[in-house]
Amino acid sequence: MAIRRAGFALLLTLGLCTAAQASEPTLGQAELERRAEAAARYLVATETAEGRFFYEFDFLRSHFTPDDNIVRQAGAGFVLNQFYFLSGKPGFAEPSARSIAYYEAQSIAVGAGLLLSEDETLAGGRAGAAALALLAELFHSRAIGSDFRPDLRQAWLRGLAAQQLPDGGIAQVPGEATADSYATGETWLALAHYIDLAPDAAEVAAMLERLEAGVMAKYLAVPDRMFAHWGMMAAAQRLATTGEDRYRDFLERFAANYVEALMPSTDSGSNTCAALEGVIAAAAALERHGVPDLAATLRGRIDTDLPHNLGLQLTGDSTRLEFGPGQYYEDPKLKTLTGAFRNGAYVLRSRVDSTQHCLSALLLYRQFIEGAAGWKM
Repeated sequence: MAIRRAGFALLLTLGLCTAAQASEPTLGQAELERRAEAAARYLVATETAEGRFFYEFDFLRSHFTPDDNIVRQAGAGFVLNQFYFLSGKPGFAEPSARSIAYYEAQSIAVGAGLLLSEDETLAGGRAGAAALALLAELFHSRAIGSDFRPDLRQAWLRGLAAQQLPDGGIAQVPGEATADSYATGETWLALAHYIDLAPDAAEVAAMLERLEAGVMAKYLAVPDRMFAHWGMMAAAQRLATTGEDRYRDFLERFAANYVEALMPSTDSGSNTCAALEGVIAAAAALERHGVPDLAATLRGRIDTDLPHNLGLQLTGDSTRLEFGPGQYYEDPKLKTLTGAFRNGAYVLRSRVDSTQHCLSALLLYRQFIEGAAGWKM
C-alpha cells in the first residue's frame, strides 16, 4: 500500500505562517533537535534486546526499579517511532521496530483482534496500550514509506473495536462497561492518524464516527485532565486531515477552558510535558485555522512552562544534579542518563513516560515554530 502523507504534512505546516512571527521561540530549531535527539537516544539506550524500555530510574537507589506499565511502554515506542519518522535518522530504524516486536509479544486475543496485556492475561489487557502500539506501527510505516506490519495494525484496530462502547468511548480493560478517559483519548489519536494514512479504511471511519459523535460533546460538557492532551492532539490531527470546522470549534472551546481551569501548574516543580503536548498541538492548529487570539494565549503559556520542563532534562556529562536550594545529588551513573527527563524538579526519579511526553512536546513545538522544515541536526 502506498503511504499517504498529505494530511500529516498539513499538520506539520500549522505553525509555518504566523506563529513564528508572534514571539521569539523558546528554543531555535537546532537546539530543539539536539534536545529531542538526546531524549530519543536515551530511550534507545534503555531499550532491552526484546524491545522493552527500562521503566524508572531511582536516583537515591542508583538503579532502575522493577516496576512496569504496559501503556507507558507503548507510549515510549510510539514517540520513538514518531521521532524516527520526523528526523529521518536511519540509526533509529532498528530500535523503533524492536519496540513494535515487543508489543506483538505482549498481545493477547480480545474479540476479533489483539490488545497488549500487562501480564499476558485478559485482566491485564489495556486498550490504551493497543492504541499507542498502533500509533507506533503507523509512524514506522510513514518512516519507511510502506506498510511495516499491516497485520498487527489491523489486529490492534479490531482489539480496540472490541473495547468501543455504545456511547463511542473506549473501555480500558476487557469486560468493563465504563469508558476510560485515557484509553478514549489515546484511541481517538490513533484513529485520527490511521484515517489520515489510509483514508479509505471503512472500519476506521466507522469507529471514528461513533467515537466523535459522543466523545466530543461529553468532554466539552465535563472536561477531563486524563483525556485532555490526547484529545487535543487528536482533534488537531483531525482538523489537519479534514479541515472541518467542528474540530476547530472543539479545540477552541476545550483549550480555552483547559488553560484557564485544568492545566497543571509548574509551581510545584512537576513535569508537565503531557499537558504541554496538547496545548502545543491546539495552539498550532488554532493559529493555522483563524483563531489567532486564543493561539497567542496558548503560546504564552507554552513559553512560560516549556523552559521549566527543559530544566528537567539531564544534559552533558555532569555527575552532579542540583534539585533544590543547597541540595544536590552526585552519582557517576548520571552520565549514562543523558537526555532523560526527571519526573519533577524535586523528585529524584526519571520514569519512561516523563521522557516520552517531553520528547513528544519537543517534536510538536519544533513543528509549531519551524513548520515542515527538514531536520537539520
